[in-house]
Order: sequence, then structure tokens, then C-alpha cells
Amino acid sequence: MACFIHLTDVVSGNFVAINPTKVVCIFTNKDPDSGVETTVVNLVNGNVGVTEEYLEAVRLLQNGT
Repeated sequence: MACFIHLTDVVSGNFVAINPTKVVCIFTNKDPDSGVETTVVNLVNGNVGVTEEYLEAVRLLQNGT
């Protein structure tokens, strides 16, 4: 059974359930206009920007909690 991690979508503010086995990489992206930095989770089928800080997102995905 797949274990999903709940993170918060940066656009909608809603939870998004991510299967950690489908994560390719995690990185931060800074918007050149606003200067806002976002954590981005890159999946095999696209990206999800999340509100969690980079290290917190990595910790959650590594620990599966």
C-alpha cells in the first residue's frame, strides 16, 4: 500500500497528497518579480509548489510522516 505525505499546495493552500516513491527531486525556486522563494517537489509527471520549507519537505518525504 502506498504511503502518502500531505503537503500544502502553494497556489490553492489546500493539502496535496504526494507518494514519496514518485519524487524525483526537491528544489527551491525564487520568483524573479516578487522575490518569493517556494519549495518545489518534482514528480515523475510534473511539479508541485508547496508552502513547507525545503528542509521540512525533505524530512517529511524521507521519514514518511
